[in-house]
Amino acid sequence: MILSDARMDDNAHGEAGLTKKQAMVLAFIESRYVQTGSSPTYEEIARKFKWSSANSVTNHVAVLRKKGFIAETSGKNRHVTPTRIVRSHVRASSRIPLLGSIAAGVPIEAIENVETWFEWDALGVTNERGDKFALRVKGNSMVNRGIRDGDVVVVQRQSFVTRRDVAAVRIGSDVTLKYVKQEANCIKLIPDNDFMGPITVEPGSDFEIMGRVVKLFREDI
Repeated sequence: MILSDARMDDNAHGEAGLTKKQAMVLAFIESRYVQTGSSPTYEEIARKFKWSSANSVTNHVAVLRKKGFIAETSGKNRHVTPTRIVRSHVRASSRIPLLGSIAAGVPIEAIENVETWFEWDALGVTNERGDKFALRVKGNSMVNRGIRDGDVVVVQRQSFVTRRDVAAVRIGSDVTLKYVKQEANCIKLIPDNDFMGPITVEPGSDFEIMGRVVKLFREDI
């Protein structure tokens, strides 16, 4: 009787009892997924390991699926999906770092260290590109926009905003939350509070638009 390649190498590998060959197949699938965003087909796996028999791929895939390392799609060109890579990606894409506090009033020094991580994928907020961060609001200068002291805002990193965007901006080492209005000889940071005036940013100032507020979270209702 001729044994398939999946059973020829019975030397247990350190990863959940996989043989060396099975671990190599898994590594190839995961590597391809990380590099390209898609998994290899059965035919590509067979070419990689120079297998002439489709049964070799089928047997290896069956073992990896049984152990929970991959999921399988149906169809003419069957693909396999590395489940632990996908799970890791989902966890990472839903995590948004809370960096510290941002002023909705007079600028305050921003804390750049990560205080904690929020996972808001259930609310439809993901961070697949790693371009979002969260800040806790201090003050009420944007209260007419519905942003209150103690709220947490999610900011998408970008260097431009419109007049109606709530922007997170940096002035020196301080950060604040305002509307940004470009005037002829300066930039005005406009609050949304009837009792507060704008902040003027003079030309040559150390000024940066950090991003645009895209979501607000409030713990107390």
